[in-house]
Amino acid sequence: MAELDFVKVDVFAQEAYSGNPAGVVFDADDLDEMQMQRIAFEVGSPVTSFVLRSKKADVRLRFFSPTSEEPLSGHGTIGALWCLADRGAFGSSPGGKRRMESQVGVLPFSVEKKAEVLERVWMTQRRPMFAREGDEKEVASALGVGVDALFHDEFPLSRTSTGVPYLLVPVRSIDIMGKLEPRHDELSALSRELDVAGIEVYSWSVLDQGSTIHARCFLPSNVILEEPASGMAAGALGAYLVENDFIPREEFEDIVVEQGHWIGRPSKISVRVEKKGSTIRRVEVGGPSRISCTGRLVAP
Repeated sequence: MAELDFVKVDVFAQEAYSGNPAGVVFDADDLDEMQMQRIAFEVGSPVTSFVLRSKKADVRLRFFSPTSEEPLSGHGTIGALWCLADRGAFGSSPGGKRRMESQVGVLPFSVEKKAEVLERVWMTQRRPMFAREGDEKEVASALGVGVDALFHDEFPLSRTSTGVPYLLVPVRSIDIMGKLEPRHDELSALSRELDVAGIEVYSWSVLDQGSTIHARCFLPSNVILEEPASGMAAGALGAYLVENDFIPREEFEDIVVEQGHWIGRPSKISVRVEKKGSTIRRVEVGGPSRISCTGRLVAP
């Protein structure tokens, strides 16, 4: 019976037991889809990343929630690449652009070190797609607040994707963020209707002076209702802010999304967006990770 190296890692976290947890299973080439799904269910993390060999890139990753395969995971990507870099998979000088193969294609990534210390992993997401969508009253009801809590008159609701679509919803204050009580049935129905992976609610009020924006990400899942750190949603949000010039140009490559405080797992997600003229050329999301558990697992 095969045994595989396994790590649990907290992503977009400055210290263990904050950020968004992910499982990472190494050398998973001999596992089939059913085995991966059973392992992900047993691990129980929001996502488990399986590391495989690739003929197209430096590494191939597959992502499974406890109930299904996901085409791409932001925090699952950052966590897996961090663990690989920590194990020396990219050599002693891992700087420069590398490539990761996923179900949505091959995406660039880079590893950032300072004085030989691993600082951040950056993933490049897809060029953004935007659409103004969502009925304000329906969205507010799904979030358990009145429509006057939304800031949609200044910042329109948007279905935005940098690889995975999210509905971006602005609220007027950090106090409102703390009062959100999503109605799961309505939120799930809304997510299906708009074909989005979740609802990214954001506020210009922040808890940390070093942050650009505060976010909470609610999912239509029956297993995980709120994510403490959402790499794909943060990329979509950063791209939306830049596309509409809601932040100064000098901040386009230094966006910090804070998240997770209301569920006891604070996180910070760095986003940098390259815009030439009126066109967004690149969206990158990055951050640190902290390994909280290592071990071996038995393949089912």
